[in-house]
Amino acid sequence: MKRRNFINTTALAGLGVASLSSFKKPEISSSQIKITLTPWSLIRTGYGGNDPLNIDLLDYPRVAKSLGFDFIDHEMFHFPPNLNDSYIDKMNKAMEAAGVQSAVMLTGGKGDLGDQDLKKRKEALATYRYWIDVAASLNCKALRNVCGEYITIPHKEKLKYAIEGVRELGQYAKSKGLDLLIENHNGYSSEPEWMIALMKGVNLENVGVLGDFTNWTLERNPDTFYPDPYKGIELLAPYIRAVSAKSEYFDRHGEETTTDYKKMFSILEKAPQFKYAGVEFFGNDISRNQGALQTKKLIEKVLFHSNE
Repeated sequence: MKRRNFINTTALAGLGVASLSSFKKPEISSSQIKITLTPWSLIRTGYGGNDPLNIDLLDYPRVAKSLGFDFIDHEMFHFPPNLNDSYIDKMNKAMEAAGVQSAVMLTGGKGDLGDQDLKKRKEALATYRYWIDVAASLNCKALRNVCGEYITIPHKEKLKYAIEGVRELGQYAKSKGLDLLIENHNGYSSEPEWMIALMKGVNLENVGVLGDFTNWTLERNPDTFYPDPYKGIELLAPYIRAVSAKSEYFDRHGEETTTDYKKMFSILEKAPQFKYAGVEFFGNDISRNQGALQTKKLIEKVLFHSNE
């Protein structure tokens, strides 16, 4: 992401947000963090479209395992539009045969949980309840969703509707044994203060945050970004349970050129509920397999070898 036109101030005063130095060291070790593969790293068309790599979704678990992943995420857009129990059963069998497990079901873009229009919000809830059912059938541990990419109404008003929608979906997710994770996915959700207020307003033990390393676009036309992604992740750390470790370009030392992974994962040491690190490679200069492997290797380096 090209971070231009940064806003100049962050308005964090008065929120009562604790600094990292005041966080109690969590009882979690790097060995408890599961590195997952996000399907977009390999498959970049949705709803059954033809991908240049021609990876069939049912072959995705095998390919992920061949790259060294024991956990995979799923994306709603990659499943066929006529999804049925038979297909889900085939996916479960494919995962079992490959020796991989499900982690997070990624959803969003088909309705807004924080829509001000109650009818549209209810339609979105119905859509995502369906995907919670699918996620549960695939033995996922969590479902990721978003709350509006474009600023359309005042933030406090949006917060009210988002709390209502996220709480209702969170309660349904809890009934299925899943966490509901809201991602900083541009717009309202890329303001950490707004997300913190959302988490506090929903106040459900199974609702948390999926922290994305690069989704910090606050407004469009012209693009305006939250000025410090590391500060954003730091502020959201108490609520983060998974991350999307975005990657695109690597230097000759194997470091990602947009995000300082060592710094980012050092911050995440203060996230007591952090469990899943999702590899999401979206570059084109190297092969997708190589990009996924490079990202996995980098995460392993910062997680397991930082003290060497």
